[in-house]
Amino acid sequence: MNSKSDESSADAGPPNDGEPLDPPPERLVAQEAELPGLPLDRMVADEARVSDPPHDPVGEAGEESIGTQAARGVLWMTAQNWLARAGGLVTIAILTRLLAPEDFGLLAVASTLLTLTYVLSDLGLSTYLVQATRIDQASLSTAFWVSLMGGVVMSAGIYFGAPLIAAVVRVPSSVPILQSMTVIVLLISASSVPLSLMRRQMRFRLLAFQFSIGAILAQVAAIIAALAGLGVWALVLQLLVGQVVASITQWFSAKWRPSLHFSRGEFGVMVRYGINIVGSGLVTVGRGWVETGIIAAGLGIRELGYLSIAQRLIQTANDLSGSALLPVSTVAFAKVNSSKARLQAAHARATAVSQTIVTPLMVMIVVSASVLVPFLFGQEWTVSAPLTPPLAIAAVLSFGTVLDRGLLDGVGRPGRWLAFTSVICTLSVVLIFLGVRQGLLLVTLIYVLVAAVELVGRWFVVGHFLEASVWSTARPFLMVVPAACVSAAGGLGCMWLLQSMNPFLCLAVTGVVVLGMHLAVTRMVTPGTWREIIALIPGRARTN
Repeated sequence: MNSKSDESSADAGPPNDGEPLDPPPERLVAQEAELPGLPLDRMVADEARVSDPPHDPVGEAGEESIGTQAARGVLWMTAQNWLARAGGLVTIAILTRLLAPEDFGLLAVASTLLTLTYVLSDLGLSTYLVQATRIDQASLSTAFWVSLMGGVVMSAGIYFGAPLIAAVVRVPSSVPILQSMTVIVLLISASSVPLSLMRRQMRFRLLAFQFSIGAILAQVAAIIAALAGLGVWALVLQLLVGQVVASITQWFSAKWRPSLHFSRGEFGVMVRYGINIVGSGLVTVGRGWVETGIIAAGLGIRELGYLSIAQRLIQTANDLSGSALLPVSTVAFAKVNSSKARLQAAHARATAVSQTIVTPLMVMIVVSASVLVPFLFGQEWTVSAPLTPPLAIAAVLSFGTVLDRGLLDGVGRPGRWLAFTSVICTLSVVLIFLGVRQGLLLVTLIYVLVAAVELVGRWFVVGHFLEASVWSTARPFLMVVPAACVSAAGGLGCMWLLQSMNPFLCLAVTGVVVLGMHLAVTRMVTPGTWREIIALIPGRARTN
């Protein structure tokens, strides 16, 4: 089980709010600060042009800087994510009153399989198309046919292997549910190229609108199906409708159609790039599966459930603040990769802004967990409260992972990330295996240790690639620490003073105090970052 926000965790199945499933790696992530990648704008006055047929690849913004487009793209994707999550909460509240727990359990079995499907669905080709310097009809068609054939093979494997999978998990009634997932796999594979073109063109506003429409229609379909007595198929229909709407609208908006061209040379380049993307995803999924197995075997399913609730809270907070970072930053970095100086400046500013934005939310969770967890989930989940602060700290330390991966993917160096993440995942699995018998609290502290090691390691890896010193790479993160410490102290004091107050009021007042103190210290200590954040407010974004 993984507390990181940039890549899929073991327990992160498909979105139950009906949000359409995205091809990797952008979704993995999880799969994951929604506002970083934005501060690219003052560095890039002249936009790199590539040959995306038939639109201008930078999109429809014409004279806007890449940074401004990225900023607006992230804001739109963030708004879409909030809308989907809010609608999802309402939908789940309704469906839990119409469906049995067994229905959700059956979908959970299929969700476990979909985690792996996310990684393999388009073989990493969507990311290749986003970051490639130039693409033409032959390369696009090659990617499409390879992705589609991969989807067909994977769907056949799932369909005919469903009885075996169901036997392994000892849930024979899950066979038809697993087989129905093949339709979703085919849709993801078939729409990966149109989606990549839209991201390459930075048309994130339109994507956000399409995802939102898909999510709303999927949720309505699920409720109607549940009222009609379709049981678990209401949940399956929710996933299917969301993906169908997304795929159709992306094909329509991309205005591209495949030809019968197939370039062997381009195929070789794509495979060499994509294998690293897929490898990174498999390593992350494998880490989640292994750690889940270790914790379940060592402490039992009940303890795993307590940890899962704490992780879900952290993952939700990260989703609401970070899920647009990878798709946007990968595109933005790809467009300025001709200059190491530009990449250094872009990376530093994006890191500073993203960490500043996500940190107060995590600080709030750290200082209020003892009240927040029972308030949200009920008194029976109080055991999860002490597990939550270490996971929130680990999330702050590892938040920049998404940005760093976006950098290396965007400049065509995914192999470096694969090697690095393999080392980190191995370290995490080994330490959890050695410490799991000591209890869940130690497991969460191990997550903090691994996140700290990963943070320092990323400073060296990214610094080496950017030809920058470790200090210059670390500085944007370290400059956020004073604001985090001051706001945490203020939050703890507020929680102590208001401990006898109504929990909702206590949490609300503490949240205002934490945010206010964090912003005040940020304005004093890092005025440049403060100006970047103010510029992100709608209507105040900078243009060239």
